[in-house]
Amino acid sequence: MKLRSFFGILPPKIAYMLAESPVEILDVPEKLTLLCPERTPADLVTKVGDSVITGQDLTRNGKGPFLSTATGQIKAITDLKGPDGHDYVAVTVKADSPDSFDPALKTIEDIPNAGPVELRSAINRAGFYALNAISIDPSLWPPVDVVIVSALDLDPISIANQQTFRDHVEQVEAACQLLSRCTGASRCVLAVPENLSHVAQSVSGSMATVVLVPPVYPNGLPEILARKYGGGLLMRGNEEGVVGNTVVVSVEHAMAMVSCLHSGKPQLEKTITFSSTENGEPKNFRVRIGTPLAHLLHKVGIETQPKDKLILNGIMNGYTCFSNEQPITSTTDSVHLQRASQVFVFQNAPCTNCGKCNTVCPVDLEVNFLGRFSEYGIFDKCLVLGVENCVECGLCAYVCPARRPLVQFIVHAKRAINTEAFRGVSMEEAMASDTQGPIPPAIKLFDASPQENSSNQWAGGKVEE
Repeated sequence: MKLRSFFGILPPKIAYMLAESPVEILDVPEKLTLLCPERTPADLVTKVGDSVITGQDLTRNGKGPFLSTATGQIKAITDLKGPDGHDYVAVTVKADSPDSFDPALKTIEDIPNAGPVELRSAINRAGFYALNAISIDPSLWPPVDVVIVSALDLDPISIANQQTFRDHVEQVEAACQLLSRCTGASRCVLAVPENLSHVAQSVSGSMATVVLVPPVYPNGLPEILARKYGGGLLMRGNEEGVVGNTVVVSVEHAMAMVSCLHSGKPQLEKTITFSSTENGEPKNFRVRIGTPLAHLLHKVGIETQPKDKLILNGIMNGYTCFSNEQPITSTTDSVHLQRASQVFVFQNAPCTNCGKCNTVCPVDLEVNFLGRFSEYGIFDKCLVLGVENCVECGLCAYVCPARRPLVQFIVHAKRAINTEAFRGVSMEEAMASDTQGPIPPAIKLFDASPQENSSNQWAGGKVEE
């Protein structure tokens, strides 16, 4: 990752790491911890002491899928606050038996002739959330303009996705065909970093339009890809319907979907990049979903010390993890270890109105005002300024000379606004009832001083036969 700027006049450019690292398969640990978002223990059909098999849905009444990634016995069920601030149900499984797969998982070998509803149902049942996050019901599906299969990584120092593209480029056409078929998109785009243009030459243009993307952050973020190479707006589902016209799926997930449908097995593994400031080049590992970070750290021979920081999903827009027992999930792309001496500490300093944050914002927000309005709880002003269009790339905080926690301020405003909109209460009530409290944990880093709106909305749906 390099910072380049012309005498401080031009905004800095952060290049993606282009290193090549073979994927090493990590052994399955004795215990796996599985995280189910937005659920309570009462939503589970299993209890402590029950035996489970690989691919078994642990939820009741269709509230899943929440799949076991191992065959064994449930040892604990607890509530857990994740590093992203969201609440999860954590299920610990002792993996004491060889994998025995749930027969409810069916194979689909003839993907080109399978129906879209059948494909979406099978993808959801295999444990993938990419389509489920848009529409829970596979028979209700919004119109999609573009589906983008991305070979770019989300963070500058993550190299797992591009390595997957290098190693399995022969599977890309099948992945593009599957996503085109199940989303009904009128156009499929394969986004490839410019440094891998020679690899992309083997991909047939009949399945997808190949676009070469400059390997500069944040070009790999789904929102940016949708804006530059898709229909303009990333699709997201909410309680009122769906907003957007473009679906973005990583090449790793797309290939895994094809593999799972062909084999009749669930999503069990995730490829991640591990990096640290003291271990040189990053390394790629394929790990079983639910593996605790301690197991990964043991494999690379690293011990954490007090005040060290483990960062999940990137140094630019990831989350700090304060426990090495935190498990790897299906959405974990990278793990970065930062020693205590290298930890960046935000300051409780006023904005100097230098405008650097506005200059680097990829969606042209007035970040300086958003930070101040959120800091003082003036969330209605944040809404007017388009705070919900923020992609949380972290560039604003990266260039801020006052070291203000701008991303945390903006995330806090977005959560308060969403709480107010969903519950139909006032901003004051939303602040009071916010589960994060008046200020989310990440902002409290500096307390220890010793140390585009779119009209493209889909609220209904059509039933496909």
